[in-house]
Amino acid sequence: MNRVARFFERELRDLGLYDEVSRLCAFVGDIHNHCGISYGYGRIEDAVAFASQQLDFFSVTGHFAWPDMVDDPDMRVPEDVQNYHREGFRKLRRNWPHYKSVMDGCASASFIPFYSYEYHGFTTGDYTILCRNLGEDLPPEVADGVRDDRLDKLLAGGLDQQDRFLCTPHHIGYKKGYRGIDWDRFNPYVSPLVEIISMHGCAESFDARQKYLHTMGPRSGENTYQGGLARGLHFGVVGSTDHHNAAPGSYGYGRTVLFAEELTRDDVWNALRDRATCAASGDPVEAMLFVNGVRSGHVAPAHQGKLVIDSFVSAYDGLDVVEIVQDGKVITSQHVFPELPERRGTVSFMFGWGKKHKPAEWDIKINVEGGRLLAHSPRLRGIDMVDPLDVPEDGSKMLPTYEVEGDSIHLHVFTNGNPTAVTDCTQGFVVELEGDDDSIITLDVKVGWDGCESVRSYAIPLSLLDGQEFTDYVSGFVSPSLEIGQFRNIGTTLSHIHAEVETESQGAVYLRCYQKNGDSLFTSPVSFVEVK
Repeated sequence: MNRVARFFERELRDLGLYDEVSRLCAFVGDIHNHCGISYGYGRIEDAVAFASQQLDFFSVTGHFAWPDMVDDPDMRVPEDVQNYHREGFRKLRRNWPHYKSVMDGCASASFIPFYSYEYHGFTTGDYTILCRNLGEDLPPEVADGVRDDRLDKLLAGGLDQQDRFLCTPHHIGYKKGYRGIDWDRFNPYVSPLVEIISMHGCAESFDARQKYLHTMGPRSGENTYQGGLARGLHFGVVGSTDHHNAAPGSYGYGRTVLFAEELTRDDVWNALRDRATCAASGDPVEAMLFVNGVRSGHVAPAHQGKLVIDSFVSAYDGLDVVEIVQDGKVITSQHVFPELPERRGTVSFMFGWGKKHKPAEWDIKINVEGGRLLAHSPRLRGIDMVDPLDVPEDGSKMLPTYEVEGDSIHLHVFTNGNPTAVTDCTQGFVVELEGDDDSIITLDVKVGWDGCESVRSYAIPLSLLDGQEFTDYVSGFVSPSLEIGQFRNIGTTLSHIHAEVETESQGAVYLRCYQKNGDSLFTSPVSFVEVK
């Protein structure tokens, strides 16, 4: 069962939606990211190990081809950049047998891998090709002097192609012709999903809070979630990290939350194909939107001037705002999230800071005394990379791990300082717990840093975290530090909007929400048009 059904059973039963919602579970994944199998860094084995810590399904993506890299002389791709990409494509083909072996070997009943490879394209925009089944081979190479039309053929396919591949455009927000999406060529029969959040930024709208700051350029308002919906197109949305250093699901850059009955390859694939998805930047917030009784991701009959809206959100931090959007405008929203009487809620933990390039190794034991640990969500990061030409520090021995046993968590992570004052490279965790004013959170912390070791123990009453956080430095000023966040009463993490909105517009409707910590989530839309 998912958190929406658990927290909103009464409301869902009143609406006749409980049976539909309660049969679904929420699963978290990242279907577009990279490692050293092509250009990028880190072993495929490390990518799999990282993904296994906080994802239910995942892919690791190989850079495969760039058909129009030199077609337009005005784009002036430098020769060294051309050679770099071509060698990356050759490297993927050499590594594909090993990639298949590792991906096949990690599959289990609780961890679903998918193969994927990527096309770049000035004119088409970039696409991730996600493969339904293990065992797929890369497409054959194109002979010298022959035009590479492999992506063109995929994008011209029909609905039956979804049985084998999903073609997902990513970092869509760049200008058309500059590797941003070309909505005129967009085919929802082969691309039921669009990636709107990644390390590149957020392409929900031109005004989305997470800006585009990559060397590839600024965000174009036309090439956004809202821009596609304004054309009457119907598609779902996903988030992926696009991380280039063996860290699928690295916290803060993009994840997909989907709803399916079971964690199986077929159920996950069908949920992706059916757009039962949300795009999250960080925490796997669970959100469902119903418009005139139709759930997000689906097409509803044309309405007669009125929208009956019911939305449900279960977050991991205090909610800042929940908004229902149509035609780029907020049509109803919630800004106040009242506390509930019970001592139940969430608490976050962050570890890191300190000097740049001074790695710290943390061994942390968290325990809840006089209370119960009800749920948890890791906030684990890889070593950040955006530009694949950057060379990261060796991360092969810095994989974060954690174990949960009863009301205790054992966390082993590495931090390396924040490279800039606006780049968060902390490691963290958020827990949902239940207790009373006498409940105690204990931390036993051992930190190896700059040739020394610091050992600290803390006993923090839950009541101390009402309206304030707890912070400490492990070894004085500018040393590695920790933060225990404010207790967020469970009521402040939950939202149910019921509204009736008079409108003549048949534009698609979606939900967006932001947590107090800045994490965002966007649902797939409810549309009132047939798929074009």
